[in-house]
Amino acid sequence: FWLKYALVSSISRSPAIYSMSGQNSVKAPSSFSTAIFDLDGTLIDYEMISHAAFVEVLAGLGCEEYPWEVHAGIVGTTPPHWSKIITEKMLVADKISAEEFSRRYFEVVAKKYEHIPPMTGAIELLVSLKERGVKMAIATSTPRASFTEKIRFHPRITELIPEVVCGDEVEKGKPAPDIFLEAARRLEAAPDECVVFEDSPHGVTAAVAAGMASVALPDPRLPGNDFSHATWILGGIGEWIAKIDEGAST
Repeated sequence: FWLKYALVSSISRSPAIYSMSGQNSVKAPSSFSTAIFDLDGTLIDYEMISHAAFVEVLAGLGCEEYPWEVHAGIVGTTPPHWSKIITEKMLVADKISAEEFSRRYFEVVAKKYEHIPPMTGAIELLVSLKERGVKMAIATSTPRASFTEKIRFHPRITELIPEVVCGDEVEKGKPAPDIFLEAARRLEAAPDECVVFEDSPHGVTAAVAAGMASVALPDPRLPGNDFSHATWILGGIGEWIAKIDEGAST
């Protein structure tokens, strides 16, 4: 199936491929041998401190606010992508380069890492999947250095999921499928054996492009995000256990 990876990464798939609306056949939740997780907003509640860090950096540039609507549009993307978007939308591109904006952000947010809690139900789900023999990986847009600093406050997560692919370890970030295909390659899993857990439309789009099923986990603080192309939309990550048990009993 490794040839399949090369083909999938070069083909643009329709977002409706894994949509619950209009798809004739969807695999049962209990049938997936592999689960791939985004990190921020999926396994850990990162967005609140991330937003606060952006507010702090932008305040130093004369901005009085940083709307959640702008933040919603950058979730799940890589630093080169979101730093350009924010500096342009917040009208500070003439005051600071995207690279310097990104550097200041990581300097500020690193001081807040210890205050990031795990998402409700996340650890319980990981334990349950591990007990069921499901292979797992993290696929995060976060650069490796930032991930290492952030995750040291969550040792239980890396105990349960030692395999991690970071955004600076693949050629193209989300919404391209590269990071999910690399995670599947490391786990020796075919795309159709994988289900991806994501809190951003960019991440769901990447999962669809990779030929994988997806579980969308919308954050109510991030308005306007469209998850209609996800296979499932859940109110919380812990709900997947009930989905698995429901499918296994039918």
